Amino acid sequence: MIRSIAVTFLLIAILFLVPGCKGPSDRMVTSEGQAVCGELESISGRSVIFESSSVTVDRDDARIFLRDNAGTYRGSVSYAGGVLSIITDSGERSFPVGDVQTIIWSESNSEASIRIDVPAAEGWVRTGMQVGNGDILSLTATGNVTLETGNCGPAGIELFSTANALMPGAVNGQLIMMIPEFEPVAAGSTWTGTSPGAGELMLAVNIPDKESTSGCGGIYYVTVLKTPGFNSGNSVIYLAKR
Repeated sequence: MIRSIAVTFLLIAILFLVPGCKGPSDRMVTSEGQAVCGELESISGRSVIFESSSVTVDRDDARIFLRDNAGTYRGSVSYAGGVLSIITDSGERSFPVGDVQTIIWSESNSEASIRIDVPAAEGWVRTGMQVGNGDILSLTATGNVTLETGNCGPAGIELFSTANALMPGAVNGQLIMMIPEFEPVAAGSTWTGTSPGAGELMLAVNIPDKESTSGCGGIYYVTVLKTPGFNSGNSVIYLAKR
C-alpha cells in the first residue's frame, strides 16, 4: 500500500503539479524528464509545439492509445487543426484529438505482447510479464466462465458483487489484474492505462468466494500489450479531454 501511494504521488507531481498549469491541460514528460503543459498545437515530424513552448522528440515512431479502450495504433504521428493522424503499416488513420488519450514515442522493439489463458478455477495466474512504473498496458479479453452466481464474459456479471470475492470492489466474473504489493484493478474485456506498479503482472477471474473454486469453470483468453512509458526514457503526452 505504501509503495502504491508513493508511485501515485510521483505521477501526480510530474503530471499535474507542473508550474504554470491551471486546470485541465495537455501534459508531456520528455525522454529527459522535462515536464511541459498547455494546449497542444501541432506535431510535425519530431517537432511538438505547445502554446507556450516546443519540444523535439528523439524518435520518429509513436504509439497512440484511444480513449474508452477504443484501440491502439503505432506509426508516424502528426497533429494539426484538432485532428491527429497516424501512418501505420496498414495505412493512415485520423482521429479527433479528443478521442486520443496518450501518445508515447518509443521503439517498437521495446514493446512486449503476450497471450495467456486465465482459468476461472486457478485464482491468480502469473503472466511472466514484468512491468514498470509508468508503463502503459492495454488488455483485451474474450471467453466465458461459469460461476456459482452465473455465467459471464470478461466484463463480469453486471451489478453483482460479493464481499468475499477475490476482489470485492469488482463484479463477479470480471477479469482483474494485480502487481504484487499493489491494489488489484478491475480490467474487464478491455482496459488501457498506466501500470498500477512495478513487478510481475498477474491476472485472475474475480470468483465470488476467494476461499473456494467450487462451481467455477471456463477460461478467459487475454492479450496484453506493454509499452514502456517515461520512466524508460520515452517521451509521453497525456492529452486532456476535449
